[in-house]
Amino acid sequence: MSGNEMINKIKAYWNETSDSEWYRSLRTAEKIQRLAEKPESAFHPAVMGLIRTFLPDVKGRRILLPSSGDNHAAFALAMMGARVTSADISERQLENASAIAGRLGLEIEFICDDTMRLSRIHDRAYDMVYTSNGTLSWIDDIDSMYRSISRVLKNGGFSVTYDLHPFNRPFSGEAWKAPVIVKSYHDVLPDLHWRLQDIVNSQIRAGLSLREMAELPAIDASFWFPYAELRKQKAEELEGINDWKRNPMAALPAWIALVSEKSR
Repeated sequence: MSGNEMINKIKAYWNETSDSEWYRSLRTAEKIQRLAEKPESAFHPAVMGLIRTFLPDVKGRRILLPSSGDNHAAFALAMMGARVTSADISERQLENASAIAGRLGLEIEFICDDTMRLSRIHDRAYDMVYTSNGTLSWIDDIDSMYRSISRVLKNGGFSVTYDLHPFNRPFSGEAWKAPVIVKSYHDVLPDLHWRLQDIVNSQIRAGLSLREMAELPAIDASFWFPYAELRKQKAEELEGINDWKRNPMAALPAWIALVSEKSR
């Protein structure tokens, strides 16, 4: 399959998925109201802490979110006063997000673009580029992605990566059960399961200097179950799910966050 065929396949998948029950649940009035009341809730608390460490005041700062997905992070940063550009390969994701931004009175720039190329994004334009969980599993050329991120960052700007910790990839990840190995950590392809060394080395090759890395636990039950399964769980059945003594898989870090700086 050629590169363009792959991109078109991914685009079609996300255009359809954007109107799935799961994604509609992320756009309910209740969810958006909670986000408006507490914008930082769009982020893992430790990730919000890292952003505030390296960019203490986002007001007026230009921030790009490639593979913006549900756009909760884009809405949150705009609510905090940032000048936000949301880029995604799916036109439908952007249409849905644009409608919400309009209702909230948020000025967000929406651009349909491939995260590996960012061909419609200007060079040296952004103070921060933030990629959120799930991005890396759709990227088949991680070097191109980080070269593009480096290109659009201002000198001294920051790349913030938040995604599933690669140490989870070899395991089936079933809650309440002992870890079951289903693949080698080093089997990157064909499933685009990038290792930690792939992520860090790609950033280095792109001229980005790692400033801080955090290995983070899950903070709620959504990490452990698909949406349809999670809806069936009772509160008492989920008690202690992030305690590794009760849920052995929780002994592994769930998420990884990296902050890298473009050389001045």
